[in-house]
Amino acid sequence: MTGNPATASTPAASPRAADPTTTSATATSATATSATATSATAVRSAGIRAGGTQAGSGTADAVLTYVRYVRSEITRVWRNTRLLIFTLLLPIILFGAFTAGSAGDRLGDLAVAPYIMISMASFGAMNAVLGSAGRIATERSIGWNRQLRLTALTGPQYVLAKATTGFTLAVLPIVAVFGAGDAMRGIRLSAGTYLGAGASILLGLVPLAAFAIWLGYLVRPENMQAITGGVFSLLALAGGIWVPVENFPGWLADVVKLLPMYWSAQAGRAVLAGGWIGGRGLATLAVWTVVLGAAAGRAYLRDQLRT
Repeated sequence: MTGNPATASTPAASPRAADPTTTSATATSATATSATATSATAVRSAGIRAGGTQAGSGTADAVLTYVRYVRSEITRVWRNTRLLIFTLLLPIILFGAFTAGSAGDRLGDLAVAPYIMISMASFGAMNAVLGSAGRIATERSIGWNRQLRLTALTGPQYVLAKATTGFTLAVLPIVAVFGAGDAMRGIRLSAGTYLGAGASILLGLVPLAAFAIWLGYLVRPENMQAITGGVFSLLALAGGIWVPVENFPGWLADVVKLLPMYWSAQAGRAVLAGGWIGGRGLATLAVWTVVLGAAAGRAYLRDQLRT
């Protein structure tokens, strides 16, 4: 028996499969799923590059980012001719001027020339370490620190890099003034004494590195030059750089010995005299490091919340 031709010619496919609306929705869903997968892959990849949070790569990425940033900072500082003049040439010029005609004179346990040599090396190193205050303030004013937050560099790494750059630059005036002492005044010391004096000066500048960070987050860039100029002069005076502390009135000498800058210069002089700054000096530097470090930390956190 022959079937109905109309029924025989009806397609076997479901009308749902031929619905253009359903077909379009399915394609859109597939595209969205693909896009989501791609975005997830990109986020994971970015997380590896920016945050270094993937297991086994986080520490290595963080260290590599920090080293690269410090290297770029040191390179940038080297291009600052004015900074190099004040950090390198000025201490040498002052050393030559202050030691002219001083042969045979003594200040405390040292001859004048070695005493002034340590003072000028401390002065140049102090300028280098405190210079990070101006760099932090300038970068805050132009929003560069906010841009760096989008990279793998963390906030603590940023602050530590500024201090590291300052101490790296501080080595230069110490070496330069020590060399000038040999060339201009015939000061010849053993390699161990030079290394010990230089390391002692840098150790004494640790509280001032914290002070520079605090100053950088506290002072506006337009006011930084005037404030730092006065601060540098006061710190140099307190360290016995312009006038030997031995010439101060008794009460003023006692006040100065409570400040970190005095012990920074005194640490280097003590090495030349065959000793060290002693427990009092070390305790003074430690207390000031804690106090100024806490102030710098609060200023940093306040700036992070503000921006």
